[in-house]
Amino acid sequence: MKVYGSGRAHGGISLLHALGCGNGSSTPIDLWTHVGLVEGRLIPEGDEHRLLQLLLEAWKERDLPLPSGQIGWLVKSDIPNGMGLKSSSALLMAAVNALSTGNSVILSDNVTFNLISAIQIKAGCSISGGKDDIAVANFPATWIVDSNASGTGLLQQIEFPEKEVIIVLRDMRKGVVEIQSFENIRTRFEQIVLQLTNGSPINAFRMNGQAVAEALNDQEALQICEDIEILFGCPAAISGSGPAIAVLCEAEQAELVKEHIKSKGFEFIHTRTHHGVDLHWERDEWE
Repeated sequence: MKVYGSGRAHGGISLLHALGCGNGSSTPIDLWTHVGLVEGRLIPEGDEHRLLQLLLEAWKERDLPLPSGQIGWLVKSDIPNGMGLKSSSALLMAAVNALSTGNSVILSDNVTFNLISAIQIKAGCSISGGKDDIAVANFPATWIVDSNASGTGLLQQIEFPEKEVIIVLRDMRKGVVEIQSFENIRTRFEQIVLQLTNGSPINAFRMNGQAVAEALNDQEALQICEDIEILFGCPAAISGSGPAIAVLCEAEQAELVKEHIKSKGFEFIHTRTHHGVDLHWERDEWE
């Protein structure tokens, strides 16, 4: 099988939901999506929003080069879909990188962000366009992003501490997102922006989780997070629009937190924040 190009992008956890006040922020975690552009009509499973097909259509509409003949995709990912961990943005960013390397095309960040954002809106997997999600998939850094701006919308880079991250995977669909429910507590999200800009990203993470859970009326998430914080002193918060819950802890706390999560009957993923060092990812044989 001929591989024309490959790309990768990582997932993230939310610090500020973009529907709250027009700005969004996430921090990257060491979970990855890896995409290969290959010869032949290979269609990966799990792309329920047809993101890869929409990307190819958008690529062709812009008259960007593609290999002759049939092309397809190979996808390997350890980011769970539909959990609020930026899986859609990671898939599209990795696929754009595969198309770029496979066809010797260099897209600016502005073009890339606008392209992916438009696809996510068209596919119905993002209301705001997810530019904060795109940023976290693309950069090993934490940014405040203006979701309504053209281009990247990058406003300010935030220093986020290295933490172990335990992801609680609840067996439920994403909560129904009512825009008005977020707008009703806009001032709460504006306070979270201040926490981020004033150097308190952990407080922002916690406050955002509480606000989002209330906007979604997700009482279970609020209870899980409160229990973990009381028992272990570890901040916990819903990510994206859920249903995943992220717990931030130190290495010596991780096993106790995982035992607690298992005792409640939940599955989990143990990873960590990622800011460009010590990756677990390795090259695949088809890359």
